[in-house]
Amino acid sequence: MKIAAIIISMIGMAGCANKDGLPSGILRANQMQAVLWDVIRAETYTAQYIKKDSLKNTDLENAKLQQQIFATHNISREDFYDSYQYYNKHTELMRILLDSITTRGERERYTTLYSKKSEIKTFSLMPLPPEPPVLSIPTFKPITVPITDSTQKSTHKFLPVPVP
Repeated sequence: MKIAAIIISMIGMAGCANKDGLPSGILRANQMQAVLWDVIRAETYTAQYIKKDSLKNTDLENAKLQQQIFATHNISREDFYDSYQYYNKHTELMRILLDSITTRGERERYTTLYSKKSEIKTFSLMPLPPEPPVLSIPTFKPITVPITDSTQKSTHKFLPVPVP
């Protein structure tokens, strides 16, 4: 009976164990990657666009964007920064995380640059020229025409025949 209780308790503990080997409160690698990707993009946006606007405070705008990111991923600011410090202390985990983010960025850049769906839209004050009319060009098709001259037999002559 004691052996059965020990086996059941061991199975229960194994089921409750964290399969990633991460402490409680630390984001899993795939969730941390998604949140960190959004945070990096928000910081890039702030540095490239909002910094140029002298009426806006870049730190405040960046904090607003981060709060939106945390709300989107249903985590708190503390959860993110605790997880970030954990991954920062465990360099191998952080290297894997940053490599996957780098690969994702390169993949998105490649699809943006080389996708056929992206069209360059131009703006012009000049009206566009009208579409040229569709012309039907006659093609030549061999047909047999009997010749009424008694010295020659029927021959092939080429006459223009419009092709639809």
